[in-house]
Amino acid sequence: MNAEKKIASLEAKITKLQGQLECREELTTVSESEKKYRTIFENTGTATILINEDTTISMVNSEFEKLSGFSRKTVEGKKSWQVFINQEDVNRMVAYHYMRRVDAGNAPRNYQCRLINKKGETRICLMTVALIPGTQQSVASLLDITEMINAKEALARSEERYRLLVETMNDGLGVQDEKGVITYINQKISDMIGYSREQMVGRRVLDFLDEEYHEIWKRSFLKKGYNVSFEVGWNKKNGGLIITIVSPCPMFDSSGVFTGSFAVFTDITDRKKTEEALRQSEEKFSKAFRSSPDAITISTLDRGMFIDANESFLTVTGYGLSEVIGNTSTGLGIWPSAAYRKTLIGTIKSEGRVHNREIEFYIKSGEKRYGMYSAEVINLRGQPLLLSSFADITDQKRLEQEILSISEKERRTIGQDLHDDLQQHLIGIEALSSLLEARLKKTSPRDVAGAKEIHSLISEAVEKTRRMARGLCPIYLNENAVVPAIREFAENISDIFSINCSFSSDKKIIIRDNTTAVHLFNIIQEAVNNAIRHGKAKKIGISLHSKKGKIFLAINDDGRGISNGQKKKKGLGINIMKYRAKVIGATFDIRAGESGGTVVSCVINQK
Repeated sequence: MNAEKKIASLEAKITKLQGQLECREELTTVSESEKKYRTIFENTGTATILINEDTTISMVNSEFEKLSGFSRKTVEGKKSWQVFINQEDVNRMVAYHYMRRVDAGNAPRNYQCRLINKKGETRICLMTVALIPGTQQSVASLLDITEMINAKEALARSEERYRLLVETMNDGLGVQDEKGVITYINQKISDMIGYSREQMVGRRVLDFLDEEYHEIWKRSFLKKGYNVSFEVGWNKKNGGLIITIVSPCPMFDSSGVFTGSFAVFTDITDRKKTEEALRQSEEKFSKAFRSSPDAITISTLDRGMFIDANESFLTVTGYGLSEVIGNTSTGLGIWPSAAYRKTLIGTIKSEGRVHNREIEFYIKSGEKRYGMYSAEVINLRGQPLLLSSFADITDQKRLEQEILSISEKERRTIGQDLHDDLQQHLIGIEALSSLLEARLKKTSPRDVAGAKEIHSLISEAVEKTRRMARGLCPIYLNENAVVPAIREFAENISDIFSINCSFSSDKKIIIRDNTTAVHLFNIIQEAVNNAIRHGKAKKIGISLHSKKGKIFLAINDDGRGISNGQKKKKGLGINIMKYRAKVIGATFDIRAGESGGTVVSCVINQK
């Protein structure tokens, strides 16, 4: 009995031991399976998580750590997947979570969601979810498709931009296949030619080209890979002709087979008309430029570098064309100084042009000459240039000065003759009449009155002759005689016309040139006479002052004044004053006074 019990006990122990061994084997198998699946779980290449029924994440792999930015220690068993999802997606995904556990077929396995990582960044993920058989756990993988979505959206935006660009571009764009049949045109081509897209797509390009341009198009089309621009004309639906520049680009498939081409069409119809008009205009300008008797040049505005010059300019200056082109006016020494040109260009820039301005210039020999200059700014190919022309007035100016000099000489001669001859003759008659008056008192008292009248008339004639002589020859070759002559003139005006004519000047005014002194005095005479005759002035002020080598003359009156219209009139008096000022190199101005009347001013540079 004891033996049987022992045997039974041993059998029980053996059975238990076998069970333990089998259990160990199963555990080993399970452990190995877990290791295998954990290895797969860790190395899937996508972010993967295990989710409990209560939405808690029980396990995450390293890819999820990278995607979320959280370590598994802070996630596993502690966080719900809901904390990682954009709030706008949570309700939908929670519904899927519980639907899946009621009936796995009711919830989608694949869908997009937005995951918020630790940095607060939103990542768009493609999520795949499935229940683990026999459990309430689910496994979810998240594939980050943010960059792919962004790329697709960027591509879509790019395609839309290019579509809008093609449809709204100012140039036409068309595509033809390898047989020359139109497969696409944008709206601009339709607008340019007048046919609708439906009327053009599917037809040959040659059907719309003007026959004159067929060969040009064929030659281009036969050169597969030809991408050089050319011009063609199109017959518009309304019967007109439109000229375009065609900029082609060939198309090939992946095997290098020619499949057609696309091209950009630029409407140059108006430009062609403009070019033709410009060509004719340039031809006219060129003929006028070359054949003009005036010296004409084209130069850069700022530097004054010559672009072109006509034959008259070369004749006047003595330079050859090769010496002029590419050189500057300052470099050739044409202007008196760089400052002279700078002042002239400043006027042109501020006023846009100058017209008939007297200038000084130098020719190749170094001779100083004078010209009547006009210039304005022109725009040539986007560059501001100076178109200048002048007529050489040196000989005319010299002749005028000689005539004026002769005229002044004659004036002085007449004045001297009046003073030395007629006045002396009248003085002799005056003396005889005085003697006659004395004799008649003794012999014929009744005739004394007549003798007195004769004596008085002769005395007046003597005084008038003296004044005429002084008016014709007021100043002689004496630099100190100017101021006394003007003062005497002002006193005479006050006496003769019973008005207030005053004169003020610096203590010492010296005018070295007698011709300048004479012209200055004559300007004063003319201005005062105008003030009395036309302005009805009662008060006239004459002032003469010098400063820094310049002499400033001003004549002010309280008369009726002068309007802009009167200034522009070619009145003899004003023109004579202007001319006299011009002869002596002075600036002249006449304007209305601030408180009425007229102001005549003249500035003489004696440097």
